[in-house]
Amino acid sequence: MAQGVTGVIRAGLMAGAAALPAAAQSLALPAADPVGIARSGAQVAYGYSLEAASTNPALLASLKEKGGFYVAAGMELGSSQVSLESNQRTQYSSDRNRAIGAFGLALRLSPTLTLGLKLDEPYLRHAQLPDNAPTRYMGDRLDLSTHRLEGQAAWALSPNMSVGLGLGVARLGFESGSVMRFGVPLDPSQPVSGTNPVQGLVEQGVSQSGNKVVPSYSLGFRWAINPRWTLGASHQSGLKGDLDLSAGYRGTSLGLYANDGLSTAPLGTAPRATALLGASNPVAAGSRTLELPSQTVVGMRHRVHPMVTWEADLRWTSAGLRVPAFALVDTPSGPVTAPAELPRGKGHFDVSASVEVELGKFWTLRGGLALDQRGVEEAQIEPLLGGSRTAAFSVGAGYRTWGGELSIGYQFRQSEDLDTRRLDGVWSASGFRGTGTRVRVEGMGHLLAIGYKKTF
Repeated sequence: MAQGVTGVIRAGLMAGAAALPAAAQSLALPAADPVGIARSGAQVAYGYSLEAASTNPALLASLKEKGGFYVAAGMELGSSQVSLESNQRTQYSSDRNRAIGAFGLALRLSPTLTLGLKLDEPYLRHAQLPDNAPTRYMGDRLDLSTHRLEGQAAWALSPNMSVGLGLGVARLGFESGSVMRFGVPLDPSQPVSGTNPVQGLVEQGVSQSGNKVVPSYSLGFRWAINPRWTLGASHQSGLKGDLDLSAGYRGTSLGLYANDGLSTAPLGTAPRATALLGASNPVAAGSRTLELPSQTVVGMRHRVHPMVTWEADLRWTSAGLRVPAFALVDTPSGPVTAPAELPRGKGHFDVSASVEVELGKFWTLRGGLALDQRGVEEAQIEPLLGGSRTAAFSVGAGYRTWGGELSIGYQFRQSEDLDTRRLDGVWSASGFRGTGTRVRVEGMGHLLAIGYKKTF
């Protein structure tokens, strides 16, 4: 028996190691609690698990105990990097760390009705590139977060079948930034003209931020085909809202340049540039809509042995990914906008699998794998939203103590390396133009959480 369990664990480790080099860090989190993280999110059919009910509310009806709760806290660490082929320089993003948390509660009111409550973070993405990054004109920072709270209910249609519903709200938080250049004329308070020509350029960072509370819902289904096999399915709604955005300059100017966008600015450009920025106004114009996609999951769970259970899930993420356009700046000569917007998403499939091994009365070992298809078109890949193919490998453990279970979960996510020729460019007095230089975009991330569950 010990050799069989060891073989299962060894096979999972080898499969995870093989997947990592093959496959960007996903916008969606597999979970915000240690059990869900250790399973790489593959738990839509995992009955008898309060943590899995955050994915599928129908699983509340399968809980053995009358009630229970869990609390969890952890960290998400993400990093992007861009490498310019022409000079072989690699630049890394900062602002890498975010705290995450989760909460779950269940209470059986009758043999057929169980109520629950969940707090999780379905989407999270953040990055800040250096001020001199070659891709800065296409966006140099992003901070996107979601905190979702739903009340849940599960109805047992029979001892082997149940349905579930979750209703609640999600708070969307968003911040984006880009770097722009503005033509500095002889008289900064007047529009550029034949008698008021541009005498240089000033580079300035511009950011915008806002938030919105939007409705959220989830649906779930569970069918225990027999004591060993369980089929589960769930649908998590998309999240969409028009944000109340505010825009502003980000610090002082980042540099002064001649009209060609490369040479040193003429003497006298600095005071005129300061006057121009003072006479201009950052505005959060254009689309203010933040839309995050819905997710539909179907999974199968198999209890191979009293000690070993595995599950495989297939997830469809809709094409509903859209973020607000970058802020623009109204100048005396008219509005100046970023050369491009962040890409929209496309529908894609993800697959994930998990295995759980119970070792005696106290220990439970968990592991998982996940592979995601591209969430944006390959030609639109950039380092802020990411969206290229993702591979992830996770491990975790639970220990029964203090009348409950103390758990830890860890996941490593690796980005597919992609090359693009649309991100590098020169911004001169005539505007932005691409150089066609190849830029390599890479990324990776880590998820780590600890939590405690108590049943009663």
